[in-house]
Amino acid sequence: MATTAVPRSAAARMGAYRVYTLAWACAGAACLVASVPSLPKLPPDYLLFVALSVAGHLLFVLDLPGGLRLSLQVALAPVWLYGWQAGPPLFFLTLPLVLRNSASEPLRALLYFGNGSVWATLGGLLFTVLRPATSPQPSWSEVAAVLLSGTAFVVGNFLTAAVGRYLATGDRAVFARANAAEAFVLVFAGYVPLAYLLTLAVQTGPAAAFLAVGVWLLTAVALRGVAHTRRANEKLQAALRELEQLSVTDPLTGLWNRRHFMQVLPKELERHARSGRPLSLLVVDLRSLKQVNDTYGHQAGDRALQQAAQVFRDRLRSSDLAFRIGGDEFALLLPDTDTSGAVTVAEAVVGRLGATPVESAPAARLDATVGVATFPRHARDLDGLVAAADRALYRARDRGSRVAVADAD
Repeated sequence: MATTAVPRSAAARMGAYRVYTLAWACAGAACLVASVPSLPKLPPDYLLFVALSVAGHLLFVLDLPGGLRLSLQVALAPVWLYGWQAGPPLFFLTLPLVLRNSASEPLRALLYFGNGSVWATLGGLLFTVLRPATSPQPSWSEVAAVLLSGTAFVVGNFLTAAVGRYLATGDRAVFARANAAEAFVLVFAGYVPLAYLLTLAVQTGPAAAFLAVGVWLLTAVALRGVAHTRRANEKLQAALRELEQLSVTDPLTGLWNRRHFMQVLPKELERHARSGRPLSLLVVDLRSLKQVNDTYGHQAGDRALQQAAQVFRDRLRSSDLAFRIGGDEFALLLPDTDTSGAVTVAEAVVGRLGATPVESAPAARLDATVGVATFPRHARDLDGLVAAADRALYRARDRGSRVAVADAD
């Protein structure tokens, strides 16, 4: 499984993670040492589980939601068959493979060893208390013992790995309900049912064991396919979200573009018509942009546009929306704002723009003109509101003023 980290600084975070990991590794080492005297008593069948554990780490390592990692193996089967002493050696023998798979995260491998050894030991002891021995013809009490001890192993293993992941990265995604539920189901499916199937098969005979190994391989392939499909779907969804974001965003300023403006405005008009609240639109013309471009070049002009966009972000409320709708034109949509409030915002924006020096053009300023229109005072539909704001903008240009308000409808 996986690992984690959080405190205030990176150094403190890694310190906590090291202590956590080494504590689990020492606990795992104690379990391993305690199990050594029983190793000579393990039957040759134990080698089958060693081989399957190695195959799980070589062929079937799955990335789980939240950043955890699952290697498909059957550590619980020998624990149920031969006692808890059969568990820690499996995790020790596969530790080099985990180190290889986690070359940049050796602490993650140590946590794997300690985590797996301790919970296999505890799960085996719980099974022994509930059911001293297995049988090829299981009773309901044995099935209950398998489920309880298997669940204890999975829950303990998952929580230990999740806390480790949190300590190593500070990422809480592993604890999100959906991620935790999906990871738990995959871990339970990868460890408990298949392990018990192999337990029954080994007791029945070589043919049954061979068939159970085939089922384990097919299930491992299926689980790997599920994990890969989920990861591919996540990448696809992320790509679609990014594409959607790009389609409605102006790449230079990072503001919404004209297309998004034409999508949002009708919805806002409909919402404000239902609530009876005013909606104001400011059309902003950055009239000094042409002079900046002509005098200092288009690179300075681009920087002027970016600085204007930052002014809008700094001055507007979180509920307000800013759009770049043309080369030097912007639209600011102010929900629940009447004409008086919109004029106040317009004056503040123009003042802030005028006080902003243009980078790479120290003698230039971001001079702007603003036309103001309010729904429903100046217009009652999309086209009418935009036209009213544009007329106010032209009036402000003609008069040489900074802000003008549309005529009442």
